[in-house]
Amino acid sequence: MAANPRPQAAVITGAGGGIGRALAQALAAQGYALALADIDADALEATRAALAGQGATVIAIPTDVSDARQIEHLCAESFLRLGRIDLLVNNAGVLATGRCWELAPEVFERVLRVNLWSVLHALRCFVPRMAAQGAGHIVNVASMAGLAVGPWLAPYTLSKQGVVALSEGLALELQAAGLPIQVSVVCPGPVATGIAGDLNGAGPQEVNQMNGALRSGIAAGMAPDEVARVILDGVSAGRFWILPHEEAAHAAQARAQGIAAGTPPAFAL
Repeated sequence: MAANPRPQAAVITGAGGGIGRALAQALAAQGYALALADIDADALEATRAALAGQGATVIAIPTDVSDARQIEHLCAESFLRLGRIDLLVNNAGVLATGRCWELAPEVFERVLRVNLWSVLHALRCFVPRMAAQGAGHIVNVASMAGLAVGPWLAPYTLSKQGVVALSEGLALELQAAGLPIQVSVVCPGPVATGIAGDLNGAGPQEVNQMNGALRSGIAAGMAPDEVARVILDGVSAGRFWILPHEEAAHAAQARAQGIAAGTPPAFAL
């Protein structure tokens, strides 16, 4: 009698809540073995315990994705314990707001390290191993801010547009190298997660007003499990661009048209 086939395996960062946890739940339901990462060890353990209680094969690896060495550990441990990794989801992210000329360099550094550099560190670790195993799929979760620009979001926008550009370059380079690894980039609009929880009211009035609007809009956003469904449908279909919200495509189109027409950015209330 033939042995049971090995289940597919996935690594998800930011799996302690939000989109990451919803993806973990959806992939567990599909029979994936999971390696989950998050900086919040308690939230990560809660996700692991819930899925393990449902019979999933799941390991939790507390990880600060801003630290390249911890990403290297996540990669090595995931391959060691699960054998191979078929799907990598770079999902961890943070948000910061303010006037770009007033924000401390440390604010930019933190957001860029978590949102963008973590993806680059993961590519350096996972791509060679996926290439060696002969297949893999990398999903980078960016944002609608990766396609359009708004005021008072410079650190976040820089990081997410960087993720989009990095994903495009990665896809081209993998094709040129003939490597059997697929790439998807996800650019959602508002999703009901806790990403805006750290925004405060200590800034200028216009920034504080936007923070309030962000908190309200995110709280009323698309449910994480619905976003997870759209992402996994896109992965199954082999799509590079995964846009859970139609307005993201409209914003990208409007920006491209403005660039082609030479129209400068214009602030509007």
